[in-house]
Amino acid sequence: MSASDRTVLPTFISATARILIVRPDRLGDVVLSTPVFEVVRRHYPKAKIVVLAQARVAPILRGLSSVDEVLEFAPEGRHSGWFGFWRLVSELRRGEFALAVVLQAPALVAWALLLARIPIRIGPWSKWYSFLVYNRGVRQRRSQVDMHEADYNLQLLQPLRISVGSKTVDTRIAVSTGAQQEVDQWLSSRGISSDSRVWVAMHPGMGGSALNWPESQYLDLAQALLTGGYGVVVTGGPGEQGILDRFMEHLGKEYAGSIHVYGGQSASDVQRLAAVYRRVQLVIAPSTGPLHVAVAVGSPVLSFYPPIRVQSARRWGPYRDTHAVVLTPEVYCGQEFRCAGQRCASFPCMKSISVDRALMEVSALVSKSK
Repeated sequence: MSASDRTVLPTFISATARILIVRPDRLGDVVLSTPVFEVVRRHYPKAKIVVLAQARVAPILRGLSSVDEVLEFAPEGRHSGWFGFWRLVSELRRGEFALAVVLQAPALVAWALLLARIPIRIGPWSKWYSFLVYNRGVRQRRSQVDMHEADYNLQLLQPLRISVGSKTVDTRIAVSTGAQQEVDQWLSSRGISSDSRVWVAMHPGMGGSALNWPESQYLDLAQALLTGGYGVVVTGGPGEQGILDRFMEHLGKEYAGSIHVYGGQSASDVQRLAAVYRRVQLVIAPSTGPLHVAVAVGSPVLSFYPPIRVQSARRWGPYRDTHAVVLTPEVYCGQEFRCAGQRCASFPCMKSISVDRALMEVSALVSKSK
């Protein structure tokens, strides 16, 4: 059987089948996978759709109309080690899934799907083992950056005879009523919800998967916004308390009441972060999960992306054509995977994106969204 023959499903998928969609990695990756959930739901409205995802992103999936259940993957918990692997196999087997669509997964998860005897396993044919564990697949080399990450995900539905155009299905996340009410109370207690000013959320931190704009320039932009009459909420994850502290140290006294911080060591689940982004007029963030959360809840966004091919906005940018601006250094970059550092004549290129340019784009985005 040739690769082309294997891409046509020989097996009928029941209208009420149990379908597993696998994306057990980071926040942004999962948000960019949500169009797949929606499209599968449209084509199999009576199916039971289960998503395998990590616990920290599960809250934004529970409550989506396209997802019936979230199966939590715990690589550092109950699924760690050899016994954890077989526990995962057992859980998948008990799920009685007719079909698994693997958007991206570690090798052990892929092998677990095979050993769980899921009859139809769709995934990207990119690694050597993928040709063994996925009996239906699509040849993909995502490092070539031929399309957006969300489109790579949607491309994996081709073996189901489903074809979807780019940016025709929005990313979506769930925000519970309780989470929104909790955040609304927080905003009200600081006078933000009753303030007539334009409020901007800024998320300057990131995990290091791509180059970021310098923190000093985020600080300068925040100061320029505050001087111009904007309100600013600086957000951060559990490991980013230091960033929040530095912003308040530099700006908190001079602009008391106009700048607030949310998250840090007191950060709860990502639903609350999404609820904050829902209530501001603009979100500024680098190439990181919170940016994609902001896009998914409909907030206008300004972001900063490096010119390195696999880190570029072409693959990882906001999955939206309107109310989104991406600033990238205007330099030649021949790097495919990582920054060349001091060996590059333009290093550090991210610094070349000026605060004035960012401020101009903020003004334009706020004007367009009114």
